[in-house]
Amino acid sequence: MSARKPYWSGSEIPGEITTPSQVSGSARNILVAALTETDGAALAEMAVLINVDLESGDIGAMYIPGETLVGEYAVRYGRLSGAFNWGTEKVPEGGAAALAECVSTAFMIPVDNYLAFDMDLLPELTERLGGVRATLEQDVTLDDGTILEKGDHIFGADEVRRFVMLQGEPDPAAQIILRSGFMEGLVRAALGMPSREAVSVAKGIKHGLDTDISLRDHWKLSKSVFGKSSSHIKYFLLPGICFPDYGSSRLAVWSVRRTEAAALINERLRAHTEHVLAEDMSVPEISA
Repeated sequence: MSARKPYWSGSEIPGEITTPSQVSGSARNILVAALTETDGAALAEMAVLINVDLESGDIGAMYIPGETLVGEYAVRYGRLSGAFNWGTEKVPEGGAAALAECVSTAFMIPVDNYLAFDMDLLPELTERLGGVRATLEQDVTLDDGTILEKGDHIFGADEVRRFVMLQGEPDPAAQIILRSGFMEGLVRAALGMPSREAVSVAKGIKHGLDTDISLRDHWKLSKSVFGKSSSHIKYFLLPGICFPDYGSSRLAVWSVRRTEAAALINERLRAHTEHVLAEDMSVPEISA
């Protein structure tokens, strides 16, 4: 088991980005992030924003690649992944609060809580879940010539190490598709469990978890979050286009398609809050 990383620390999400009080009893948005340490920097490699409709019981989940371009005015190097380490203008100290603020500002959507975990725990978590069904939206070719065809694949710990944790790294666009497909399976598997089983799994990996969800809130949310069939979970990849060598840093970025993104966010994540307009999103959009 991995030791608790030095970048873990308590973090408080700014009140101004949380769900408005008049509808806070109807919905809750939780940001889930997978973190890794690279050259001394703690980066959010993957993120999923989960909307819990407390009235209908439906769940919307948007996968946000760490490569998502939010602009250098928002975070150092311009990618969402860096917000955790380098912070934002409003939350310069970094941490999960800065990541949540970056997501909220970029997509004009509330974020109420966070759950961050060490990416090194993914193989262990996958085993505890009995495997994860990854759904790929297109064929993925790895640099060793391995081809993962479009459709469903069962990932165990070995597949997670190789395909999700970059052993046999695909091109950046394929990597995003692959990770999104894996996270869809992980979300569906975790939220499909009865709450007691989910708590047992979480306890087994608690050394690599950080969250601001209190025990009291957990029990309030558990009836709305866990034991969900797939029909109640609407998962989607944030619409975008990958640019593999963008800007002076020559980093791969995921440029959001704002019109498509706004439509999906409004449909699946904003049942109880005002719809967002594409032009109000602060994320830059690179012309293809």
